Amino acid sequence: MTPSQARNAIKKSLKALINPTPKNNEKILIWSYFNDSCVYCGQGLLKESRKGHIDHLYSEMAGGANKLSNLVLTCSTCNGDEKRESNWLDFLKVKCGIDDKTFIDRKARIENWININGGDPFLSVEENNLLAGEFEKINKVFSVAVENLRRTKM
Repeated sequence: MTPSQARNAIKKSLKALINPTPKNNEKILIWSYFNDSCVYCGQGLLKESRKGHIDHLYSEMAGGANKLSNLVLTCSTCNGDEKRESNWLDFLKVKCGIDDKTFIDRKARIENWININGGDPFLSVEENNLLAGEFEKINKVFSVAVENLRRTKM
């Protein structure tokens, strides 16, 4: 592992402390609320088939958290092959096409899920600042250690 990879691993592990992945009981809630169906295309899903995915409405790269308000049930096709980094609402429009009623129903279901689970799908400013500050402290110590070890190798 390179120092750069180690830094990424450290940052990821720190983030997991304030932004943990969903627990099994939370995954069960997601499956149940969305009636074992993809929120985008409506495909029925079986837990045993591994074709159902817990997906972020707002990706982690876009600041989305692992909060229930940001997690929905999708099929592997919508999540893996099609949606990518698309905005969830734009992607839902594409999936529903000209079927306005389906779009309105699915959008309302997702928005209700967001609202009943706290509404905010992002980490707070305070959480982001805390994460950045703690990582910076570790990074400074780590950088000194890397430089010390590189000097001894010369």
